[in-house]
Amino acid sequence: MKKMKNAVLPFALTAMALALTACKGDDGSNGINGSDGAQGPAGVQGPAGTQGPAGAAGADGADATVAPRLTRLLTTPKGAEVTGLYKTDNGEVFVNVQHPSSSLPGDEAKAAVGVIEGIDFDNLDPRLAELPVPAADSAEQLSVQVAAPGSYKVLGRAGDTFAGGLPFGLGAISNGAQDTLLKQSENPDFNAFVATNTDGSEGYLFTAWEDRPGSMSRLKVLRDGSGAWSVDSSDVLDVDFSNVQGTMINCFGTLSPWGTPLTSEENYEAENAENWNNSNYLSGYPNYTDVQLIQQYLGGSFPNPYRYGYIVEITDPTAAAPVPVKHFTLGRMAHENAVVMPDKKTVYLTDDGGNKGFYKFVADTAGDLSAGTLYAAKVKQDATTDPARAGFDISWIELAHGNNAAIEAFVAGYDGIDETGYVDGSTSYISQQEIDDWAAGLGGNDAIAFVESKRAAEARGATMEFNKMEGIDINFDGAASGAIPFMYVAMSDISGGMADSSGDIQVERHRCGAVYRLGLTPDFDVIRMDPVVVGGQYDGSLAQNRCPVDAVSNPDNLIVLDDGRVLIGEDSGNHVNNMLWVYNPKGE
Repeated sequence: MKKMKNAVLPFALTAMALALTACKGDDGSNGINGSDGAQGPAGVQGPAGTQGPAGAAGADGADATVAPRLTRLLTTPKGAEVTGLYKTDNGEVFVNVQHPSSSLPGDEAKAAVGVIEGIDFDNLDPRLAELPVPAADSAEQLSVQVAAPGSYKVLGRAGDTFAGGLPFGLGAISNGAQDTLLKQSENPDFNAFVATNTDGSEGYLFTAWEDRPGSMSRLKVLRDGSGAWSVDSSDVLDVDFSNVQGTMINCFGTLSPWGTPLTSEENYEAENAENWNNSNYLSGYPNYTDVQLIQQYLGGSFPNPYRYGYIVEITDPTAAAPVPVKHFTLGRMAHENAVVMPDKKTVYLTDDGGNKGFYKFVADTAGDLSAGTLYAAKVKQDATTDPARAGFDISWIELAHGNNAAIEAFVAGYDGIDETGYVDGSTSYISQQEIDDWAAGLGGNDAIAFVESKRAAEARGATMEFNKMEGIDINFDGAASGAIPFMYVAMSDISGGMADSSGDIQVERHRCGAVYRLGLTPDFDVIRMDPVVVGGQYDGSLAQNRCPVDAVSNPDNLIVLDDGRVLIGEDSGNHVNNMLWVYNPKGE
């Protein structure tokens, strides 16, 4: 702290003596004193005195900085992940219970789409009491628990038909013709609420179902005067993705600034197209490859790998039939989610999995993601390997400029290829040599950068070492005004390429994960990321709760609130009950 100095103030000499004259010529010793004369004018101000010596320095005051605070707000049932975090303009938060343990009693074993009632997240009480960790083998471990005064309202569980409005049930995945059930999903992820009236008391709740093939449901939801939410069973549907030949693994997402849901295809096969039509190449589930599952959706047609792994915008979200648009421009990868900056042009994108990159897209026109330039991050680590301290400087490598129409025309060139075209030791798709030649400027179509984004970025020298990079978010209004100048991203597990001894990133392995803060320049560029919420010390010898329960474990979904606080949801096998935390960087 700054030390204060004592000071001596200057002074002036201001007194002046006045004389009285005696009467009648005597000495005046026995005379009566005369009355005082009138006050004479003030004398001239004397010069300032010399500055005195400085006083001894006072003791340093107490540091006014308050440590950031992490408060447990919600716990899920055993085995369930916290997903679908979405805050409305009225401070309500929707949240899902993904894949709860099948051993749970009754309906608790089914995934749930729901909302937290009784808490205004735009005006969180700083004295909000932390929710305790459910005791072992207690009833609290078997259902959602919320800190007082909140409660969890289930709006729908996996399989609910809503009086026949969803013939196959909530989360059920059908074929492209929507006449045959393929599977029942227990994986609700991203939520987005699109209001249909001015006060936000009614609207459509979109929920992405993170499965192969992917899907998305839309429920009309309403809030009554007491704050209770319900579903209008007469207005429910599954979004039809047949116009884009289906989706794969619809993961987390965001609502665009212009009010359209942006759902992410988390395509883990995005960098494995070389083997896409190799019938001996197995991935995904033990009995079916991702390829075969999409093939079922298409009614038997062999899928084109370059049609899966994009950000999908749900246009006309309040129409009778919302229209999905795949944005090839935002790159093909295992997208976790995309977040659009207040300029409505700059978009940041995370790629889930091991040895992955971090991406930026800048649209040509605000509010239109159909054309623009794709970039990949190059990072420089601080001179420490401590995961709680090691941040990264970020620069951006330009990959290519493109538009949806041109990229899709390139993609169409790979339609019609199937398993019969596979030749051992070769590939029917883009080879690594083609990518390397393109990166070196030796020819090739720039569409390569958009359909083989990871391999193209790596060939250009971008950093491909991030591990389990998950949700990324800003507070849109706060970032626009400069009041909340930070974005946050979750790194679920700091290991793999981040914790090895080579490359751009070399930090100590930290299995409980961390949340990083990213500063935004005035033009919404990101040049720095730093760890701010770090999980506790992992203990693999424990049978359960291998990450301490008083700290975050494997963060995933997150959202930034209007006052700068951050909601952090867990996707952790290292906590018996996954948790939703409130992080307050101001420590209040």
